[in-house]
Amino acid sequence: MKRFLHFLSPLFANYKLLLVASLPAVAVSAFGLVQVQVTDPFAWIVTLTVRFMVEFAFLGFCLSLLNALHLKNKWFLGILLFLYYFVTTADLTLLIYFKERFGAKYFDTLQGGDYDFMTDWRLLSYFAALGLFCATLLYKGFKAVPYKQALKQTGFYACILLFFIFVNPFVVLEKPNDFFARYFLPPLPVYLFNALTATPQKALITDNLPADIAATAQQYNVFTAKNTGIGKNYTRVILIATESLSAKYMHRFNVNIPVAAGRGYDALFDKYPSDTLQTVTLSTLYGLTVIFSSHPYAELSFSNAYPISFVKELQKNGFHTAFVRGAHEDYMHENELFHQAGFETVRGWNFFEQETAYKDYLDWWGLLDRKLFDYAADYLDEHRNEKTFLTLLTVDTHVPLGRLDYLGEEYEEIDAQFYDRPTLPRAFARVGQDIERFIENLRTKNLLDENTLILVTADHPSFSNMITPGLFKPFDPVFDRIPFAIVTVPAINKPLVTDTLASQLDIAPTVLDLLNLPQPKGFFGHSLFEQNTPRSVFDIKEDYAVVTTQKDRQVFSLNSTRPSDKKLIDLMTTFWVD
Repeated sequence: MKRFLHFLSPLFANYKLLLVASLPAVAVSAFGLVQVQVTDPFAWIVTLTVRFMVEFAFLGFCLSLLNALHLKNKWFLGILLFLYYFVTTADLTLLIYFKERFGAKYFDTLQGGDYDFMTDWRLLSYFAALGLFCATLLYKGFKAVPYKQALKQTGFYACILLFFIFVNPFVVLEKPNDFFARYFLPPLPVYLFNALTATPQKALITDNLPADIAATAQQYNVFTAKNTGIGKNYTRVILIATESLSAKYMHRFNVNIPVAAGRGYDALFDKYPSDTLQTVTLSTLYGLTVIFSSHPYAELSFSNAYPISFVKELQKNGFHTAFVRGAHEDYMHENELFHQAGFETVRGWNFFEQETAYKDYLDWWGLLDRKLFDYAADYLDEHRNEKTFLTLLTVDTHVPLGRLDYLGEEYEEIDAQFYDRPTLPRAFARVGQDIERFIENLRTKNLLDENTLILVTADHPSFSNMITPGLFKPFDPVFDRIPFAIVTVPAINKPLVTDTLASQLDIAPTVLDLLNLPQPKGFFGHSLFEQNTPRSVFDIKEDYAVVTTQKDRQVFSLNSTRPSDKKLIDLMTTFWVD
């Protein structure tokens, strides 16, 4: 026993500090298991136990190594620990809003936004508490050790980490719990390093589909989009992409939402063909890219100048194409990318700040949605005599709270809890009123006629229920889907398919079906008017994919080398062009 205790003695110097310091990462992993809907108690026990051991060993290794390098100042160590937890907070935030970890793609999204909420007293209080926690932990718990003991400790913790690198304790778990357990295992710096250094996938852009990929495509029924005969020659097409809209903000799907608050969207769903769709990627650029391309691998789409895009098809068929948004048009170089997707005109903040009628309504993340819709109506009026496709991207419902200041514009107030202050539910109620107002404005200008087609949907959902959790209990899976409605005069009397596997991939084929235009052979989705056709959902996350059919659900790393996974990866990275 004495020998065993002597063997473990390198652990004892700072074990109390490490025990406490490891808990935040374990809590993040636990929340992550909730977000990816792992419910098996055994999987929880195994995942969090191993996660704690790995985090303990990782922090012990880092602390011992710093000790060995004679970096023992408690203030210095406290700052490092604070920065570590600060990034962990970002990891947690993305799990809250996107159900994904903090990965490489999200570094690109940090530019161009309004971060005034970072000065909110609640957030500042959190950071102050976090700093106090780090200072107390180091002051009370840290013990500097001699050089040789620090080296022993470093080697001891390195051995524990090497054990978990080469031994997979999750083989005892069922699929896909085994995958998610491994997904939450690496400490955050290791996860970020792996994400930043991972070999990026390459696109196969071809007009001659390889036989093996064609076989996989046939198995999952992709590249088979077709028209249903529902369409006609619409000459005015409007796609409204509401920022972060989820079905949970509509009374139709969530009875906790007051009737008056959901009216703007609910009225469309009551009168016109409508559905809710699964999303297959997250964040604005990625979500819109999937909508335009009917291809799940958004990053490969926009990094290869959109090999497939229904916007290009409209442009080929004589449509003037325009993308108008409230935020900065050059955010993440989207002005350049959307030009490549087929939009002749791209306008946003930089344009509106030069316009007398709109420059005073630029605030927060962008132009007030009400004014964006006013501009859109005038734009359509200006182009009333030509075939026009206009995409509108709103901004007032941007997380975390929606627009804080509506710049003197008046809205119908909702007499209900959570609607008397800035919250996402209030923001969605107000943009619903703006859409009502926009449609009426089109009617007044004689722009809402038998030649007009309006599509109302979202760029991506918001998974966060912070501030207003009572509105989303009990949870229903439909809450995380995005609404989709088709507005025409008169209303189309054919219903959309009722299929839980209907997704964003189906929007592009639906648009071309409605316009009676040929379907590109490279679409992954199907028209939402196409009944009784097998659908597959390819949900690509930061570094893994979830492929769902009516028969099964597969979860795998995008760098997997397993033959069955590799077939799907090859399919998802293929762009079959005409």
